[in-house]
Amino acid sequence: MNIPSEILSNGIERGTILHSDMFPMINHGKFFIIIGENKDYILGFFFINSNINAMLEKHQELMNLQYYLRCKDYSFLNYDSFVCATRIQKIKKDKLIDSIEKRETKIIDNLKKEHLEELLEMVRSSDVFSEIEKREFF
Repeated sequence: MNIPSEILSNGIERGTILHSDMFPMINHGKFFIIIGENKDYILGFFFINSNINAMLEKHQELMNLQYYLRCKDYSFLNYDSFVCATRIQKIKKDKLIDSIEKRETKIIDNLKKEHLEELLEMVRSSDVFSEIEKREFF
């Protein structure tokens, strides 16, 4: 059964957690969280990683943008993990919906409300993101 794009697009919002194999620069499936969208209908998202990239340890402002997720709070996680909020990844909404329809991407869960609020406060208070990015995505 095909799910209409309108239904899929209504299920994708800030805090939606997805899993996908559609990222060519990554050789395995990846969890990610939708963080916002801009006027061009492009979704911004952050990846979830099981470890913090060692390259970030030299930059405190980037280390401050690693949001801790406990596996006990999210059944899809096998390990305590981190939302890497150092860079807004972007994807066109229709491309994501197409990927869901092709079953390359699955909607997994939603970030708990309190975790989403903490994550948003963390990125809004960071100097890493421009005011334009903050207005568009956060």
